[in-house]
Amino acid sequence: MPNYNSRKERKRAEEEILNKIQTLETDNQQEISKSVPVEKEDKMIQGTFWMTFGSIFSRLLGALYIIPWNAMMGASAEMGNALFAVGYTPYQLFLSIGIAGFPSAMSKQIAQYNAKGEYYQGQELFKKSSLFMVATGILSAGLMYVLAPAIGANSPGISVEANTLVIRSLAPALLIVPIMSLIRGYFQGYQNMVPSAITQVVEQVIRVVYILLATFVVMNIFQGQFPTAVAHSTFAAFVGAVASLIMLMWYYQKHMRKYGAVIEKSSTGQKLNTTQAIKEMIKESIPFIIIGSGITFAKLIDQFTFKPIMQRTTEFDAKTISTLYGLFSFNADKLIMIIISLAVGMAATSIPLLVENYIKGNVKQLGNQIRQIFELFAFAMFPAAFGMMIVAAPIYNVFYPITELSPVGVRLLAISSVMSVILGAFTIVSSILQSFGKHLEAILYLIIGLVAKLVLQYPFIMLFGTAGALYATGLGFTITMILSLIKIYRLVPFNVKETGRMTGLIALSTGYMVAAAYFVSRLLGLFMAPDRKITALLFVLIIAGVGAGVYVYLLLKLRVADKILGSRVESLREKLRIS
Repeated sequence: MPNYNSRKERKRAEEEILNKIQTLETDNQQEISKSVPVEKEDKMIQGTFWMTFGSIFSRLLGALYIIPWNAMMGASAEMGNALFAVGYTPYQLFLSIGIAGFPSAMSKQIAQYNAKGEYYQGQELFKKSSLFMVATGILSAGLMYVLAPAIGANSPGISVEANTLVIRSLAPALLIVPIMSLIRGYFQGYQNMVPSAITQVVEQVIRVVYILLATFVVMNIFQGQFPTAVAHSTFAAFVGAVASLIMLMWYYQKHMRKYGAVIEKSSTGQKLNTTQAIKEMIKESIPFIIIGSGITFAKLIDQFTFKPIMQRTTEFDAKTISTLYGLFSFNADKLIMIIISLAVGMAATSIPLLVENYIKGNVKQLGNQIRQIFELFAFAMFPAAFGMMIVAAPIYNVFYPITELSPVGVRLLAISSVMSVILGAFTIVSSILQSFGKHLEAILYLIIGLVAKLVLQYPFIMLFGTAGALYATGLGFTITMILSLIKIYRLVPFNVKETGRMTGLIALSTGYMVAAAYFVSRLLGLFMAPDRKITALLFVLIIAGVGAGVYVYLLLKLRVADKILGSRVESLREKLRIS
């Protein structure tokens, strides 16, 4: 037995021996770990970048096509937008049924298997789940097609026949999107966000190209009716999904060439109990269906209650009510979803990372990650949401035709922009709760929020008109968010003081950004009016440039960017000569 001069030396030597023993016992596991992506300090930021890049770019492209699309639709543009919304809201619900929450559950399960080194088991589960996704896709597509007339009869729109046509045109996409989403969840479980991001962009590009070509052919060449053009525009979801699925299969083949041998080597010889695994996935995925459809449930409340409430509380005719419905359910929603996609990207990134540390019991690391998620959320969402609020008028005029109802549309967009922070926060906190397996609590809090929305719907619409539906949604999801935050803190206490300090600094910077943007908008208004698309776009670019400049300067000056993005921003500060 060697002699040690101090207790510290003895302890250090014992630790070295234990480390060597552990190294010998886990030699195979270490070999696998060299090949499978490992967690890095800034993995949250990298993953969020890729997910938000893909989501924002696809959402932005999905909004930009509205400009030429509305031009081709002509006088039928506003009714076409409302009809579009009538089809997409139930589609989102049936899509949730079709994917059955499996992509998020798959991401979580793969992360769990990988954390334990059981890569082969995760691969087997993915293969079996793929067959299940095909079945659920067929089921959801059939249900949507059969129920389309009933849904169309209870929705705002030009006619039941037009509503039914548009809803049914989305059914084919349900055959493809579930399996496509599952593959994305598989990659996210490996904390590889690139395939999801790139294929989202490809899907949207192909979809938009088909929308514009089909609408041009229907409206300009064949002089057809606008419901037919809308039906082709919604059918484009199927065309884009096919393109995305083909590219995902290419990514999967590339993934297997790189990690196939490693995955096979991790096999323990034990076969996966497929039936039990699928049952577990279904049990795990049902909460993801409910929570993932939370915003869609709120939209369905609007779709089925807005028209009868407006008929009772106003003297508007059916066409005006349908147009007003489209102003917030399509026009405003299309733009704010660009902002909400930031939160969706962060949520998709956070699940596998949180699960990994939850499985390992790293409470301290979990607290740090939760704090980082909240700070990153405020860092991205605050300027995006309040920035859009300031430029609501010019940006609305860029995307949509100017009519007598445009001022109403602008006001609804401004309200929706602020509400996007609440909806984004709901997405984040619900994902965190589900990462910890607290599904029942997450569902309960959602139900409470939706009940509040339903109860407030009639009095709020009666008091505030069309905006009342948005106020009811905002207040309902605020209740859900607060309850979820309290539960998260009880599960994993994080540094509330530090999170509040950073969020406060971000809010302060956002406030100065809004003030500067508002001043510039008023100044520009003295020289020109954003009543044309070119001048409106110029308004947006100038105001956004000034606002972004102020925001970035303050975050660098206050060292907030360093805290959130790391030391990489130091070089940017030096280039800008900000002390």
